[in-house]
Amino acid sequence: MKLLTLIALPALFLFCTPVENQPTSEELQVREVVQSYVEGWRNMDEEQVLSVFEDGARISPNSLNPIEGKENLKNFWFPDDGSQTIINRYEIEIIDTQIMDSLAITTHTSVLDWDYINGETEFGRIQNGISTIVYRKQNDDSWKIWRAMWTDIKAIPK
Repeated sequence: MKLLTLIALPALFLFCTPVENQPTSEELQVREVVQSYVEGWRNMDEEQVLSVFEDGARISPNSLNPIEGKENLKNFWFPDDGSQTIINRYEIEIIDTQIMDSLAITTHTSVLDWDYINGETEFGRIQNGISTIVYRKQNDDSWKIWRAMWTDIKAIPK
């Protein structure tokens, strides 16, 4: 009997051990929004970047006042002033995702390497940061960014 218990007990633990959680379909949809956002920036595709936001979205960039509404986001990120922003590298690692009915929250770490050129003004920056994004489920069951905030852990001039 002891031998049978010694053999059966490890098998019981094996079958009772929880399987690593697989992402839900909603979690996968939210991750697709994140991926579309990152790809939009990597390709400097203004339309793709802005498409992941609700019309009344608000962003809170590190040490700046919040910016609300897609038109204001467009003017902040893609001003019509002849300037050029070049994304050399943009990597995001999602460290947590929470889905709560019609809201979702992701927290990420990021590395962003970019250059800015406007006439005689040229500079670059490498930013390591943490961001939190809140998404809302839309009437068509898609997800869009409602709020986004980030802070730089380290931002260094290039």
